Amino acid sequence: MGEPAKILIVDDSRVFRSILEKMISTIPDVQVIGTVDSGLAAIEFLRMRAVDLMTLDVEMPQMDGLETLKKVFASKRELKAVPEILMISSLTRTGSDITLKALEHGAFDFIAKPAPEVPNSQESLSRMLHAAIGAWVSRRNRGVAQTSTRLTLGAKPELAFTYTLAKPSAHTSPVMAIVIGISTGGPKSLAEMLPKLCTMTTLPILLVQHMPPNFTKSLADSLNLKCNHKVIEGLPGTVVQDKTVYIAPGGCHMTVKTRGAEYVLENNQAPPENGCRPSVDVLFRSAAQAYPQDSLIGVILTGMGNDGTPSLPHLKNKNAYLIAQDEETSVVFGMPRAAAATGLLDKVAPLMRIPEAIVERINMSKR
Repeated sequence: MGEPAKILIVDDSRVFRSILEKMISTIPDVQVIGTVDSGLAAIEFLRMRAVDLMTLDVEMPQMDGLETLKKVFASKRELKAVPEILMISSLTRTGSDITLKALEHGAFDFIAKPAPEVPNSQESLSRMLHAAIGAWVSRRNRGVAQTSTRLTLGAKPELAFTYTLAKPSAHTSPVMAIVIGISTGGPKSLAEMLPKLCTMTTLPILLVQHMPPNFTKSLADSLNLKCNHKVIEGLPGTVVQDKTVYIAPGGCHMTVKTRGAEYVLENNQAPPENGCRPSVDVLFRSAAQAYPQDSLIGVILTGMGNDGTPSLPHLKNKNAYLIAQDEETSVVFGMPRAAAATGLLDKVAPLMRIPEAIVERINMSKR
């Protein structure tokens, strides 16, 4: 084991800086080496000391988290090192908008500050910090690159994980919908991959991204500007249509059911599954029940945990074509790894090859 990862905390609240420092100090293999109260102070600190990871408050006076992040990357020649950046966001719409832009500009993940009046808010914050920073430390210790979503096409990296694909089966029916589950690293990955996918198919896309309320609306609005499909939150009573991406609203499960010849979305407040609401499993199970045999494509992308994997047998029983992102291009390989370990997948591919893998299945029914 090498030296502990060096962490800098950036937040304009002295009290919250102290809370973060105490919580982060309990995470193995990390060391808080400084706390500062502004983006400008963070830049000055980085000019003097090498930092591996920086927690960055989103809403700060004078220079907010997004501007600070941009300044860090623009000043990289002046810094001892360019740290990975974990955004710490409020649950406000402004906070979610800035956070989404920061993720697209290079932050590796975010944590939403629980409201102080919420019961057990500090315990919740501590769990989120341990999960996000713990996953980052694990990847750092394995030597996996933190920003590897632009894998050169044709490259054949040596991967630490091997998997077995499902035996090929016949796919002769037209595909009716694509269902996708994604978590850590999702906003940046979707901003890269989804516009490409939307140029290659007109099929509806039903998507679960693990996020709180407000954040999924910001995500939908951001992706809507990048894709030639309409991208919206999947609200109750919405009829599923082609050329549309439906994102599960934060804090709600999203399901799909039949209503006559139509497919209609519903939301519910059932308990979290795999610690998540929205949960990929809830969407996948409902899609497997609603859609006909051999008419679905299921995709598991970057994320922590195993959400989506328990429902893969439901999809496979309907002869769905199953795809997961590969290890090299995943920000966190937890969800794709769990899916690949089942032996039910038809394809594992780099992020920017996922659209081609989807089109490959669509074309099978045209032969």
